[in-house]
Amino acid sequence: MNTFEKRSDTLADFFRYIQGTPNPILWTFVWNQAKVLFLYKSHFFIFLNLRPMTHNSKIASFLKNTLFRILRLAGILAVIYISMVFYLALTERRNAFPRAIYHKEANEAIQNKAKQISCTLEDGTVLNGFSLGNNTDPTLLYYPEADEDVAQFLAQVDSLPSVSVVTFNYRGSAQNKGTPSEKNFANDAAQIAECATQVNGHSPRALVGRGMGAIAAINNRSNNEQIILIDPIFDIADAIHQKYGFLYPKFLIRTNYNVSTDKLKSAQNNITVVSDKKQFESRTHLEYSKLGKANLLIRNGESLQKLLFSALKSNLFQ
Repeated sequence: MNTFEKRSDTLADFFRYIQGTPNPILWTFVWNQAKVLFLYKSHFFIFLNLRPMTHNSKIASFLKNTLFRILRLAGILAVIYISMVFYLALTERRNAFPRAIYHKEANEAIQNKAKQISCTLEDGTVLNGFSLGNNTDPTLLYYPEADEDVAQFLAQVDSLPSVSVVTFNYRGSAQNKGTPSEKNFANDAAQIAECATQVNGHSPRALVGRGMGAIAAINNRSNNEQIILIDPIFDIADAIHQKYGFLYPKFLIRTNYNVSTDKLKSAQNNITVVSDKKQFESRTHLEYSKLGKANLLIRNGESLQKLLFSALKSNLFQ
């Protein structure tokens, strides 16, 4: 006889003693139900108490693992982002003032057309350059983009009727010695203007600048020269930020080479902006929007030579 049956007999005797003999059918039903409850009560309470706890534990475990994966991924991305920002910070000078690679084909193309000249800077650095055209004609001084060999511009333009083009490669570019930087770039640009005056014996009548060369052209305007800006940049920090976006926030950029606001305002009536390359079209229009009275020329497949001459003839030959 099992424990439940022993307890059932004891309880049955107790009830008989209190109430007399109970109804056999009712007594059988009640104690059968009691037996079921007694045998399975521990399992019943385990089901009620432990099953919800197990379910909650699974949810908590899932959320914990998911959160851990998200944090781990965020950590990896943060490390990658910080590494990229650190790399861009280390290479900022190189991005702001890149060196132009010597362009062999362009130099060969102008070999029999352009005359080689040089400009010796105050620190003894020698800049190579070219003059193209008759030295008795009005002088146009061209400031190239930082990563542009000036021979490329001359090969593209070929010649400008009744204009003498003078241009020099920057320090450290196209076989020039030295290292370009914010510290020496502005000073070099001013000395280039002086060298251009010495080439033909008279000051340039027009200053043309491409890309960041636009900053040099505007900042070295002194005698009401005509200014032509090709795909211009007015602030190196803005250009770097536009190139890299959130990867290199502007507040981290240390380079502070930009156009003189006063000279930009004074030259507005005599500035022509040329939109040359499609890849810089949005940037060119953005910079043009800062010039209230400047003219805008869009190349649209037309030769750069024709476009420049069209911009020059209105002022240069007056």
